Amino acid sequence: MMTTVTETPKTPEAAGRWDEDRIRAKLTGLDAVLAELMERADAESSTAFEAVRALVDVYGEALARILDRADSALMETLVADELVSHLLLVHDLHPDDSATRIRRVLAELAPHVEAELAEYADGVATVVVDGAARTGTVPVEDAVRAVAPEVDEVRVERRSTPAFVPLTAVRAR
Repeated sequence: MMTTVTETPKTPEAAGRWDEDRIRAKLTGLDAVLAELMERADAESSTAFEAVRALVDVYGEALARILDRADSALMETLVADELVSHLLLVHDLHPDDSATRIRRVLAELAPHVEAELAEYADGVATVVVDGAARTGTVPVEDAVRAVAPEVDEVRVERRSTPAFVPLTAVRAR
């Protein structure tokens, strides 16, 4: 007779997984190393880059096969994980379209920045931010590019806040 033991799922950190800060640091470091590798023009660098590309292609195919077997609940869980979501983007497997991903990340910026996607067409995302926001446009642009690297341009426009004029100030005396 076989006995099945069921454990309470561990948090990613308790299971020895990376936290969000470590993930971001690793991705930033990886981007820097790959950029350096691409800039070099020697044969060794070219061979290394082709090996990385082949490895990415193989892992992408494996990931696609996993997703073919995933139900909607698992897909939602995968998309909610920042690292997995990034991996889905790398392999062009993310189930959400660009506009959906942009709207989601803009909602996550609140309450620090009130922003909304006004338009997304032809690779250009136009984002409108509340005129009272004290942040520059860079955090908004970075957030959009992080979730939608296929975007060619991010335009950030400020929504003008109408000035409040008390009714007593405009009444005839």
